Amino acid sequence: MLRALGMALLCLAALAPTRVAAEAPTVVVRRGDSLIAIAKRANVSVAELKRWNGLREDMIRIGQELVIRPRGVGRAPNDEGIDWTPPFDHGAKDEKPAHSRSAPIAARDPSSAVAARPTDAAKPEKKRGRTYRVQKGDTLNGIALRHNTTVAELLKTNPGLHPTRIYPGQTIDIGSPRPEVVFKLERGDTLLAAASRYGVSSRDIARWNTRLKTRNPRPGTPIRIYTRDPVSASEAIGPTNRGRLESAARLPAHRGYVVRTPARAYGTEETIRWIVDAFDAVERRFKHTKVVRIHDISDRDGGKLRDHKSHQNGRDVDISYYQEECGASGCRFADFRASELDVARQWALLEHWLRNDQAEMIFVDYRLQAKLYRYAKRRGVSKAELERWIQYPRGRYEPNGVIRHFPNHEDHLHVRFVCPYSDLKCRP
Repeated sequence: MLRALGMALLCLAALAPTRVAAEAPTVVVRRGDSLIAIAKRANVSVAELKRWNGLREDMIRIGQELVIRPRGVGRAPNDEGIDWTPPFDHGAKDEKPAHSRSAPIAARDPSSAVAARPTDAAKPEKKRGRTYRVQKGDTLNGIALRHNTTVAELLKTNPGLHPTRIYPGQTIDIGSPRPEVVFKLERGDTLLAAASRYGVSSRDIARWNTRLKTRNPRPGTPIRIYTRDPVSASEAIGPTNRGRLESAARLPAHRGYVVRTPARAYGTEETIRWIVDAFDAVERRFKHTKVVRIHDISDRDGGKLRDHKSHQNGRDVDISYYQEECGASGCRFADFRASELDVARQWALLEHWLRNDQAEMIFVDYRLQAKLYRYAKRRGVSKAELERWIQYPRGRYEPNGVIRHFPNHEDHLHVRFVCPYSDLKCRP
């Protein structure tokens, strides 16, 4: 009897559906992650990660949840070292100290797109007609520089090649040309951050940009690199009132705001990063966090959004104003007196976008612009900046000013971000 019962239980177990995704340990992709990096931390192979998650390619995205070890598969000894904190989880109690965080991503370069890194198992692709015969006095560094590639890639495409033992007459496969990417550094950018993002070294960047005379170039300095990593996965296509959105990123959670409808909180990767960066700046400046409400950005694929004429290509966002008194669910979307505006926090948020040239226009009711104008002036903002940034005091119908009046914005502000430089089909 017991034997028959045991056999029946075994049959039922064999027929039971698997629940890998629900019961398996997972990890959320963070800024700077790649499949090979996650595989190394979890002590598994890239092939296993791809098989467990149904991935056909090496491309992963920040915020994506990956199964790292299905239930029943033995746990690796170093699994305890995995950081399970999701990206942008500013409410986590065990948040890493500032000195241990990774370097910031290069400006205008989306942080939510994680480029594929070559795996150890990947075989180098052979390219005919792209070989080089070593000359007397050549070094591998010099060859890499002349052909816009890196020493690491030359070693990868030439198994057995020694980095310091090359000889005249030797033939080296230099592979296919790397695409050229030119971007401008913005405030807070570093060459190290750019190198990390694009999968090159800071020494490579120095060789490709011989006119750079300092390790910390000024904001606005154009930087040329050669990389196979994508510049941006997301695309804002067309104008904001007749456009669409491809490969969108969703706004993550943050202590500084609450999102009304997550399904309508998709934008370009640049839009999402700039929103998070601005709220980070406000949080750094003020000891006590005050929460605002974010209502809509775009649908996942863009296009027409109910209750809006714009918000179609991932560059528009509606945000409640900072107010002196805000409830537990955030500063409300409702009319309020100008005297109730928390002007210090409001200016801190807007100034971040203005100083980084990230906002194309910001709709703010004219009665509130006066308070922002006077506060910014007291804080030392120059006359030229005030004239360029704020419509007040020239009248609500004056077309100049990034911050300008538009009807029906008494209870919330509307930010329209600039077209990302890599989105060639975006229209202002």
